[in-house]
Amino acid sequence: MATVAPASAPSIVLGRRLPRTRPWYLEVWVQMLRRKPLGTLGAAIVGGMLFLAVFADALTPYGFAETNLRERFVSASATHWLGTDQIGRDVATRILYGARISLYVGFGAVALASVLATLLGIFSAYWGGRLDLLLQRAVDAWMAFPGLLILMSIMSLLGPSVLNITLVLGIAAGIRESRIVRGVALSIRENTYIESARAMGSGHLRVTLVHILPNVLPTIIVVATTGLSTVILTEASLSFLGLGVPPPHPTWGGMLSLAGLDHMYRAPWLAIWPATALSLAVFGFNMLGDALRDLLDPRLKGA
Repeated sequence: MATVAPASAPSIVLGRRLPRTRPWYLEVWVQMLRRKPLGTLGAAIVGGMLFLAVFADALTPYGFAETNLRERFVSASATHWLGTDQIGRDVATRILYGARISLYVGFGAVALASVLATLLGIFSAYWGGRLDLLLQRAVDAWMAFPGLLILMSIMSLLGPSVLNITLVLGIAAGIRESRIVRGVALSIRENTYIESARAMGSGHLRVTLVHILPNVLPTIIVVATTGLSTVILTEASLSFLGLGVPPPHPTWGGMLSLAGLDHMYRAPWLAIWPATALSLAVFGFNMLGDALRDLLDPRLKGA
């Protein structure tokens, strides 16, 4: 009588660890280091800017409003690395504190814009119909006006302050960027798993938070990163026109407008260094945003 041999049990190899998968955010940074040198450079510039802004108090012995009329228009030296302005204030100190204000306004406005764009974009795309039509026509009406002109009008009514300019830039950017979030949310809403979730009894809030928002999040991160450079540049433009952060708080645009224009020929460093800092900040955020877009957008992963 033939006997059937028992099925062999699967062999188990002891002492071997399964490979660990990195979280997606660590994988993004690893891929950036390998494939995106300009994105890595942009991240280094942004990181250096954050470090200088946070530790500005410890990096310089001067105050941003500390004056010394005996040291007016002093060029670069061992005591004043980037020189002094028309009333003896240290230019390097004012650039460091200007970075703090630019980042405060930039990150505050971008955080507000991201929340507003996410709410408007997903809400408009998910419900659709007349509500979507009404919201999009309101966005079209807002975008029909020149951006800087309408910001100047609002700031002239509210008055210059750090809080006002942060709120105005955040709301303006949020309304503009909601169009991008809406487009992504529309494509996600038509997927089969959204219909499956509804068929299984998931409510509107669960579908939005569990199925739509996580898939829109990479786009929100990219839009926020690239929008930082635009917000910082817009804040510098408003400060240049006298509608930004009021003195004596230093801003790069205000330094270019006040001392930079009036004393450009006598002390060119008053215009060179703020313009260099502003250019580096915009370059760093743009390169970082472009790299994150290429790494997070699934349509560009094979490019």
